[in-house]
Amino acid sequence: MILIALRNRKLSSTKLFLHPQNRLHGKPSPNHPSYRYIGKLLSLLAGLLSFTESQAFQTITVEPQVQYNVSRYEDIKLMRSYFQEASLENPISKGPMKRLAPLGISKARILNVESPNSLSIDPTTKQFRFSFSSRLPLVLENCKSNNLIPHIGVAQVQQNSIATGVVNGRHYGVADWTAYEAYAYAFLKFVTIDNGFSEADFEVANEPDTTGSAWLFAEKLGNSSKRAMAEYLKVYAAWSNATNKLSKEHPELKIRLGGPGMTTFSFGGFGTINWAEQFLKGVVAQKSRLDFFSFHFYGNVQPLMGLPYFGRYPTIDDLADFLHTQLNDLGLTDVPINFSEWGPSFETRNIPKALINGNNIGAAWTARFVLDAAENNIDEGALLTFMDHQSANDSGELENMWGWPSLLHSNGITPKALNNVATMLSRLPGKRVLTSPVRQGSVGAIASSDKSKVGVMVFNQNWDFINVKELAPAEQARITIKKLPFTASKVNVFKSVMDETRANPYFIHLNKNLSRWQILDATGLRSTRMQQIPVINGSVTLPDADLAPSSVTLWEITPAN
Repeated sequence: MILIALRNRKLSSTKLFLHPQNRLHGKPSPNHPSYRYIGKLLSLLAGLLSFTESQAFQTITVEPQVQYNVSRYEDIKLMRSYFQEASLENPISKGPMKRLAPLGISKARILNVESPNSLSIDPTTKQFRFSFSSRLPLVLENCKSNNLIPHIGVAQVQQNSIATGVVNGRHYGVADWTAYEAYAYAFLKFVTIDNGFSEADFEVANEPDTTGSAWLFAEKLGNSSKRAMAEYLKVYAAWSNATNKLSKEHPELKIRLGGPGMTTFSFGGFGTINWAEQFLKGVVAQKSRLDFFSFHFYGNVQPLMGLPYFGRYPTIDDLADFLHTQLNDLGLTDVPINFSEWGPSFETRNIPKALINGNNIGAAWTARFVLDAAENNIDEGALLTFMDHQSANDSGELENMWGWPSLLHSNGITPKALNNVATMLSRLPGKRVLTSPVRQGSVGAIASSDKSKVGVMVFNQNWDFINVKELAPAEQARITIKKLPFTASKVNVFKSVMDETRANPYFIHLNKNLSRWQILDATGLRSTRMQQIPVINGSVTLPDADLAPSSVTLWEITPAN
């Protein structure tokens, strides 16, 4: 087992007596038996010495011999998978893909590849003709060269030849659903058969509960309106019919259709209906296929487990419970939940609320997110982008937009802080093991082991998204490993830290040293080897370690021989 003692440098007296049953909130019940000892202990401490720092120890026990899975998959593998797909905004070259290879990148989400003029109708024969945008084959070829499965957003634009009407020069709506379904079938066939992708995902629309269904209407509708849902379900039915037809003609294809790629907003009372609930009921009623349910999750509007609520939105725990209940009640239990966009913040400009996407604050949130998502059985996830975007500054020069939730800087070389969290996960052994408690206030731990290694990843995270400030206190950790899964008289310990100044390329950028840092350490994540530590009675105690606010630390323990 692994014992982790946490010492908060500025703990109040009530936090000296944390109990595992209260670990999610970091505060004991007023009726907890620990309170009877508070006065006695404080008197004892006051009599022994005067001091300015309170110290508290909380034991976290990890049993490497006991595999611990709370998802329907292997937890560590599931957590890693959330980094293995991202949006492919532009074709990505071999260099960046080589940088990302250790993460096991397997899929690319692709948006904005439809053309409003793909469908035309011969005026004489009334036959349909199809011509797809030049960007679509370009991106598909890029997926093929990088061995990426395409996950394509469809139903993002109208087809002008069958539009309901034109207002202010803008076409809108669908006047001929038979023709639109023929277009959907031709699009699916173009990707799978004509371009040779036997496996592909198709996501019907992107955020149709807010602006993603605007192309269907002449006027602007409010968020999650009943009218938008009614029209969207017609669009979804057309793509479902087309997918079923293609699958029947080509049973060898592994294609999936899903949606609605929705936002958080209809959960917060900003619309007239709960979009997720009505979508799922509508899909069942019209007998459409649903191979995955997709949702977008961003930390600045969705609180994670164990932290204070904020805003008008449910925690990831509440959201997952709601979605799983809906799916189960409608007979869709096996339909996976896909966070087809996720990131610390949906803001992407170079402003404080967005820059957390590129630094240690967003990385620490990400460590907590992957843990919470896995423990809530979120089956799939796609980070917003592979690489940062560039934008012209006031001088007309291109500069990197650090505000994107991305794995790489726009130079295609520098790994961002989120990448370093993914790298830490890739270094953990594959089998998650029992850890109790998993969370303690702002601190959380993920442990795993195999026959030759024990890994422990610890984060310290509690960022106030609303007021843009740090809430996590500085902590310390003492780790004792007991009942090692291997026999050794000594162990090697490698420690990797990602915080404000270490493994944080944004900090290096601010200090005008990014190019030199790339040359010295292209990975951005440096491991420090501690001295060999003796094993006593199957146990080993590591030197105390600081856990700075918004930090992630990885320990890797192996036999010294």
